[in-house]
Amino acid sequence: MGVKEAKRIMMEHFARTARKFGLSELYGYIYGLLFFEEEPMSLREIAERTGYSISHVSSALKFLESIGLVTRIKKPGDRKAYYTATKNIQDWRREAYYRKIEEDVKEMRASLLKALEKLEGDESEEAEKIKRRIEAILQKNLIAERIAEILSEGDDEILKALIECLKTRGQKRAQKSSR
Repeated sequence: MGVKEAKRIMMEHFARTARKFGLSELYGYIYGLLFFEEEPMSLREIAERTGYSISHVSSALKFLESIGLVTRIKKPGDRKAYYTATKNIQDWRREAYYRKIEEDVKEMRASLLKALEKLEGDESEEAEKIKRRIEAILQKNLIAERIAEILSEGDDEILKALIECLKTRGQKRAQKSSR
């Protein structure tokens, strides 16, 4: 009972993660199912185990394969395709979460630059205030964009250094506030 419940909890987690990013929960269920399987599974097996139609499962597998979370495998002498999941949860998080953040931050920059462009030539006091606000947001957005890129790349050394910097900064703040 414990193993089955643990698998169910993780599959629900993957399904919720998929929903958070506008995907069908099926994507999460498929990833969760494959994540726990030792052997690659066929399209039909995945459809049977998830309870979804073969066409829905096939579409979801193509997407998951395109972002590198699922690998298609051909067995010698067998015409069927089999699938296995990337076993690194960090890859799932990076693809499903950090890339969305990176995308959002880049969209923000594009919108800010477009807004600044519309204010070109307007020297009114209101336009100048808005320009200053946009420029300040652009500076913070550049930092957010770089952090999102670092998270997306998954460079463990850079991430560890960033965590250490944050810890040091937190300790310095704590020391200042205790004085």
